[in-house]
Amino acid sequence: MQRRDFLKTGISLAAISSLPASGLAKGSEWMNANMPDDWPIARLKDSENNSIDFNGDDINRPHDAFWNIDGYIAKKGGEPSSISEDLDVVVVGGGVAGLSTAYYLRDKKIAVLEMDFRLGGNSKGEAYKNAMYSTGAAYFVEPDQQAPLGHLLTELGVWNDARRESSDHTTVLYDNKFTSPFWKGATDKAATEQFKKVFTRLAEIGAEADFDYNGELARTVDHLTFEQWLKKEFGDVHPHLLEYFQLYGWSSFCGSTDELSAYQYLGFICAETGNLMAYPGGNAYVVHKMAQAIRKSAGTKSLRAGAIVLRVTTEGDSAVVLYEDAMGNLKKIRAKKVVMACQKFVARRIIPEMPKEQFDAIGQLMYRAYLVGNIITKKPFQSPSYELYCLRGQVPPSPTPMRRGDRSFTDICNGTWAQQEKVDHSVLTLYHGIPYDGARQFLFNPASHDKYKTRYLTDVEPVLKTMNLTLDDVHGIRLTRWGHSLPLAQAGLIQKGIPQKASTSINNLIHFANQDNWANPCFETAHHCALEAVHAILNN
Repeated sequence: MQRRDFLKTGISLAAISSLPASGLAKGSEWMNANMPDDWPIARLKDSENNSIDFNGDDINRPHDAFWNIDGYIAKKGGEPSSISEDLDVVVVGGGVAGLSTAYYLRDKKIAVLEMDFRLGGNSKGEAYKNAMYSTGAAYFVEPDQQAPLGHLLTELGVWNDARRESSDHTTVLYDNKFTSPFWKGATDKAATEQFKKVFTRLAEIGAEADFDYNGELARTVDHLTFEQWLKKEFGDVHPHLLEYFQLYGWSSFCGSTDELSAYQYLGFICAETGNLMAYPGGNAYVVHKMAQAIRKSAGTKSLRAGAIVLRVTTEGDSAVVLYEDAMGNLKKIRAKKVVMACQKFVARRIIPEMPKEQFDAIGQLMYRAYLVGNIITKKPFQSPSYELYCLRGQVPPSPTPMRRGDRSFTDICNGTWAQQEKVDHSVLTLYHGIPYDGARQFLFNPASHDKYKTRYLTDVEPVLKTMNLTLDDVHGIRLTRWGHSLPLAQAGLIQKGIPQKASTSINNLIHFANQDNWANPCFETAHHCALEAVHAILNN
């Protein structure tokens, strides 16, 4: 299954336990009552309107551990001789996939071990006073309410809490003004028919095509790049459309149209011919609600932030997980099943008995970095739409480490749009997908935070002007770094079976659930992969 199909159907939930959960209230009262330190949305102090270093990835602790795991264990006093507890399931990773897995298994004895000191993976958010905004994944596409994801949102009581935007209202920033509707040729009236033709074709594919990973579309177009598919399908394409598609690839995949799988790209762009759903705080709003339900059913110890897993092995008909807890103590858990909801390159390091074919397949998966900048304004303003791509009228070339490009951000999500801007401070969320390998080394330079902060403030000034704002109206800027969070959906990857091999269960004891199961970086994929793992556990 691919992103488009997740919106309509999926694994049956008949065998999966489900407990009712109360609705999620809005505003500061909810934040004060329901946000412990380790939950996905960080509550900021009034003085924290500016970051002094990147939020997001913490490289020091995992690098110390993973580059020499045996040495790290020895430094900590050696592996414990005894098992500290026996559980039904241990989930490694507390992002969307990990928390989704735990949510559906919350009637069992479970533990989610999350390396970061805050749950949520890259679906995190922040709350500054009464404004909630995303620092990572911001939205998803509205599913059928009877599909598994729709059922989840209904069960969590949040189906009606999202604000929706139709593709009919797609707005871009072009020629120093907001221009809409983009798909009807608003940036070039003379080319209206071509814009409509492209959009109509994308909508047709989204409604009619078989997006199963083993389906006809995957077999026929996965080997093509999206750039090749466009040329084959339409011939010459208007430069504004090409620029939009390039920026969309950078923002959604951290990849360019000349390297991304046409099949994977179509799964995203065709889905977005429907409605987008945005919550206060982005996807962290939903992730937080799942965490709340897990702790209510499985106990407070079921979610353990700051727990870094060092080794996963199998012993007979069970698995043993060695981890360091948030206090720095080494512990061992015996579990009937383990779900690796972390990225595959981490799993590759901590599962010593991983088969060579699987080990090598994981080595072929690539991951890209991105930055998120949140501009907090001194006063609220009304956003023209939720998401804005910033077009200049020319197609940017695909960047490389030696030619990094001239776009400091590709698109802007209006971070407080889902709150109807009924806040003390509005927020503009700048997304900067970095579409080339090796970007992490630049992001972890000690000077990078201040460098990017200056650049964002310079480049956002024309956007502010369009909104009748100036830099004097900026109350602060907060930067978040994600060093290698997105799997690259390369052309031909699915057809070669690389992600499938990388995600193969080990001895029916260790299962894999992450968006890199299919190199398809979205909430819908992570949730579906969790369902696949849960299904495998409950039916064996």
